Amino acid sequence: MNLNLQINNLLKKFESGNKLKSYKELEKIFKKNKENNLLRYNLAVIQQKLNLNKEAKLNYNYLIKVEKNIKAMINLYNIYFLEEKYYDALKVIEDILEIQQFENVHKDKAFANLKLNNIKISRKICDYYLGKNNKDVVCLNILGQCFFAEGSFDSSIKIFKNVLSIDPNNLSALNSLGRIYHEKRDTEKAEIFFLEALRIKGDSYHVINNIAGFYREEGKSNKAIKYYSKAITLNPNNPYIYNNLSKTYFDLNKHEDAKKNSFKALDLKPEDGDVQKTLSFIFLKDHDYENGWKYFDGRLKLNEFIRKNENVEKLNKKLFRKNVLENSKSKFLVVREQGVGDEILYGSMYGDLLRNIDNIIIECDPRLLNLFKRSFPKYSNNFVKLGSISNEDYKFEKIDYVLYAGSLGKYFRKNLKNFINVPYLKVDEKKYKEIQNKLLKYKNKNNIGISWKSFNNRYSSDKSLDLDNFENLFRLPNCNVFNLQYGNVLDEINKFNSKKNKLLNVKDLDLNNDFESIASLLKSLDIFITISNSTAHLAGSLGVKTLLIKPDNYALFHYWNQKNNKTPWYNSVELIDRQSFLNGSINLQRYLNL
Repeated sequence: MNLNLQINNLLKKFESGNKLKSYKELEKIFKKNKENNLLRYNLAVIQQKLNLNKEAKLNYNYLIKVEKNIKAMINLYNIYFLEEKYYDALKVIEDILEIQQFENVHKDKAFANLKLNNIKISRKICDYYLGKNNKDVVCLNILGQCFFAEGSFDSSIKIFKNVLSIDPNNLSALNSLGRIYHEKRDTEKAEIFFLEALRIKGDSYHVINNIAGFYREEGKSNKAIKYYSKAITLNPNNPYIYNNLSKTYFDLNKHEDAKKNSFKALDLKPEDGDVQKTLSFIFLKDHDYENGWKYFDGRLKLNEFIRKNENVEKLNKKLFRKNVLENSKSKFLVVREQGVGDEILYGSMYGDLLRNIDNIIIECDPRLLNLFKRSFPKYSNNFVKLGSISNEDYKFEKIDYVLYAGSLGKYFRKNLKNFINVPYLKVDEKKYKEIQNKLLKYKNKNNIGISWKSFNNRYSSDKSLDLDNFENLFRLPNCNVFNLQYGNVLDEINKFNSKKNKLLNVKDLDLNNDFESIASLLKSLDIFITISNSTAHLAGSLGVKTLLIKPDNYALFHYWNQKNNKTPWYNSVELIDRQSFLNGSINLQRYLNL
């Protein structure tokens, strides 16, 4: 039979439903005709449809190398979109646009830049095409997502509703509106838009996956499992759905079911960072630290990690990947994790590191520099400001290996016995005395500190509370309640205090930047009550008695996600359930020992 006719027949069989069998037959033909680039391209397209993306990428890259195949380039960056590898996608997009200007590719450039938080570039592209056609729903959708990313919810809603006035069945707009209203905590409206998308395209695993995610974050795990399972029947080789199902079982503390689905996802996509991170959280909660840290480095591949760490590509070229960390003549640079809270947490391993490795430099947030220097006096010269080495090429050239702070766990926290049981940070005595003097006028009462918000994190709103949720605390006898909440919360405090509450502020204390004074205030408290934020980590590292209100499981990081009310990272921190705190079933008097 003619080769082209044979290929066409197999492609028809594939589209008619005999997918795996048709693919296997086409693969056999390809092995005998590897020089046929059209056959290679068709094979790659089928591999992509079957979620065999690793194989598809190899074939697309071959076609790009030998003939700069534009279709292969477009399909390749769409795989990168699916894998959330937006830097890689943007590189391919730029290569295409150097060859030829395609309108759709240019719009995809706007989408990639949106995902990389390059909002100005994304908006500029969208504004250009909307100037030519103000009903361009692709650009309107991207522009709406730009406003959403900036927190301009009302502007975003207006744009997406405009999209629906042009195209009432636009799935992207419906799902985006669902996400926005969910973010605004208008659950009823969010569900309406998700269900409308489901009504229009009930056989789309994308749509089903979205509504499953909504139900998961609403704590309706059984509904989420139902929809994820349905999505799997529609797309049984999709690792992302298995991973989402695993997360849902993990929320329910069904760890065996969670691991089963994670390993299924990992079989389909062995290098996926999000799958590896999910597995790491399961094992870490089980206190199986060997396996937990084994998968924890998956976070390094995630877009959210890449976006929040400067010079990540340069750093990763020198990333230390060995399973054993031994003293040598090599020069190491330790760079912090995504935020100051994680930096404090993983800083608890700096002592182990400095005692074991001679030639090491640790970059840290400038606000923490003196705290670290004081807390590790023998090694104070090993600490430098963030960017001192990583931003200076001539200094970075002298570095042999880079370690991310969170990756130290696999070397120094292999089991529960490795965790230190004493606070490791030390306050500045002069600052401490200054704070003590400021508190003199509040004497003869118990000092309580509170913090109720988290910022700049995907789960910030899920972790945060309202100040009104703490009203019962102000009814306790003989207590001073001090504000330790950073950020723009002055209006909320004034409104709260206008209702005859009395949340106290320490005069001239910069709660955003002056970590030395914040640490001294924390050490002056009888107890600190907080949600999961950076101040919680500072309190724990100082040994301050702390009551931490945990968020729901899906927004919970591994260090707070424990089997009981204690975390091995901080001996002075006690964990309490968010819902129990909100419904008033927590006896604060008992916890405070007042």
